[in-house]
Amino acid sequence: MNPGFSLTVLLCALAYLLGSVPFGFLAAKMAGLDITKQGSGNTGATNVLRTLGPKYAVPVLALDLAKGAVSAYAGLRLTGMGTLGALLVGAAAVAGHNWSVFLRFRGGKGVASSAGVILVAFPLLLLAALGVFVLIVAVTRYVSLGSLLGAWTAVALSFTSGYDLTAQIPVTLLAAAITYQHRANIKRLLTGTELKITSGKGGTSR
Repeated sequence: MNPGFSLTVLLCALAYLLGSVPFGFLAAKMAGLDITKQGSGNTGATNVLRTLGPKYAVPVLALDLAKGAVSAYAGLRLTGMGTLGALLVGAAAVAGHNWSVFLRFRGGKGVASSAGVILVAFPLLLLAALGVFVLIVAVTRYVSLGSLLGAWTAVALSFTSGYDLTAQIPVTLLAAAITYQHRANIKRLLTGTELKITSGKGGTSR
């Protein structure tokens, strides 16, 4: 077996396990709560923010982003496949975050961990996506809408700014996974029942 292939498989397995570490769940446990039974039941930073406030949500966000970034960087440096290696190993971390082996394959929505992967692989795409995310959330107060539009902004730019298929296909797949994980949010956005984010613990409004 090709040793490079074996190493890539090993890195993907380790990245999946790293991605599976449910930082949001652990943070909520420290506060005496089961985050899977609070709010949306999601383990990501947005539900932590709504439930426990920024004191807990900011570290969770940083750690979830780091899952993707550390995994992607390992793939970039160790697989010998450059950006493609970063994307493969990073995607395994996103899969672990979304479908954690430690939470019976439940988890988050993959926005922060995907951002970590794109930070390593295509930082300019992340910068554009982040700008759209901040703008949309500032105007509408919908984190879900900002996440979706930010993700698809990265896709659009990958097709219009000189990137090739090795960027376009993975970025599209990551955006598609984010969209799939937000399917309940999309329904609520369409019916006007999605929660808006506000500041502070329990920060939601209709």
